[in-house]
Amino acid sequence: MSILPDPTLTNQKAKETYQKIDDLRGGHHYPGLYVALSNYPELAEAFSNFGQFLRFKGKLPADIREVAILTTASSLRIVFEWITHQPNALEAGLTPQLIQRILKNDFLKDYPLYAQVQELVRIFLSLEKVPQELQDGLIKELGIEAFLQLSVIVNFYRMIAGLTIGFEFSIPKEDLSIFSE
Repeated sequence: MSILPDPTLTNQKAKETYQKIDDLRGGHHYPGLYVALSNYPELAEAFSNFGQFLRFKGKLPADIREVAILTTASSLRIVFEWITHQPNALEAGLTPQLIQRILKNDFLKDYPLYAQVQELVRIFLSLEKVPQELQDGLIKELGIEAFLQLSVIVNFYRMIAGLTIGFEFSIPKEDLSIFSE
């Protein structure tokens, strides 16, 4: 098991960087990722700023963003991402039923745009080429900027998944069983 040290216990710059990130995110996240990244405070801050831009300052509608993030989390079985984004998905207008369907990797064919998003996630997670027809359809629905933001978000959360798996960030024990149902 590989666990990075907690620099916030001994390094003032790391502690300040983590606190700044935590304040920016309203304290509503599991700290493992940002504590670990605080071993390199400038990287942690840049990573956080990029994530904030992707989530809140771009062109992508919130519901599409959260479908992509939850589909990524469910597909890769990343509890950290799933738990932190369920409330965001509800706030973005996804119903609890839709969220449960995503958890079970149910293809949302009765929601064509969401189904296209799920297919894009699957393709990126499989490291396949995006079919022109899918790309064209998403660009027609969302616009080129939102499509690019969607593509980067999927891969950003894929990177978070890799870090989460690689360094085994701590999460509340009661939340570990969500993917075993």
